[in-house]
Amino acid sequence: MAKVALIADLTMLMYGCATQTLESHSYKGYTVGKKATTTVGDPLLVDQDGTTKKIKRWVGIMNSPDGWAIETRNSEDFVRKELIYSGKSGSTIELSYREYRGGLAAPAFFQNIKYDLSESSIISFQKYRIEVLSATNQNITCTILGP
Repeated sequence: MAKVALIADLTMLMYGCATQTLESHSYKGYTVGKKATTTVGDPLLVDQDGTTKKIKRWVGIMNSPDGWAIETRNSEDFVRKELIYSGKSGSTIELSYREYRGGLAAPAFFQNIKYDLSESSIISFQKYRIEVLSATNQNITCTILGP
């Protein structure tokens, strides 16, 4: 009988220390028709596709006050794309494009882009079409028109 109780206690202890999913979120796309204002260095468009999970895992009392670590994990197919406003010079705006796969920056997916607003206030990059309503060296206001 003592062996059965010991086995039950060990099973409960091991289950209590197992990795647990606290939250899971699926992300899809961006909002078309949304007017947005952002400052230099911040994204004016974020397009995410995939799932993120908040995981609670046992790391031991020596590594954490309560023995648990909480971390965010992205699915292997998770992709995050960002267009970041870099500023304006004359009638030209500059954007930076960053792409992350599985939560990690993909070095080959960084690009700087310039657009001359005197030619058109609608800019296109990949599948994105954006109407620039106003731009200064401090911020930009735009509307996402869609793919």
